[in-house]
Amino acid sequence: MSQLARFEKRIHDCIPLSHALGMKLEAYDGRQLMVSAPLAPNRNHQNTAFGGSLYAVAVTAAWGLVELLLQDAALEGRVVVQTGEMTYVEPVDDDFFALCELPDESFLGKFHKSLARHGKGRMELTSRIYRGQATLTPPGEPRAIFRGRFVVQEAHTTPVLMI
Repeated sequence: MSQLARFEKRIHDCIPLSHALGMKLEAYDGRQLMVSAPLAPNRNHQNTAFGGSLYAVAVTAAWGLVELLLQDAALEGRVVVQTGEMTYVEPVDDDFFALCELPDESFLGKFHKSLARHGKGRMELTSRIYRGQATLTPPGEPRAIFRGRFVVQEAHTTPVLMI
């Protein structure tokens, strides 16, 4: 089972809403995480995506990206969303996906230093919601934009099991 498949299972086990919304972790390349969801279980009374579903998918992409960043650095910690806001630009009338990208390398260096020195750090991320089939190079403009601040607490190295 791949890292992404294991992480998707963890999300569905720990956050039952993610399973109910049909969230799927589509791709992770070390810099971006893409999370998709079908329209059908996320429809509202106007046959477009419910705003809460869009928010949930977008925040999951951002939170998940921080979790995967920690995994890649052999760290564990508590990742929580501190603030979050969503701008709804256009209705979403099809399956949809969120794409979230890490900040630049200079910020990541400071973030990792804070984790090493203090066991905590903060990161602001933006997830963009697009309609249609999930792709790392989405056509057109985002239909919704999530901006949030995430806090990592109690960061520590992951124990290595020797067999």
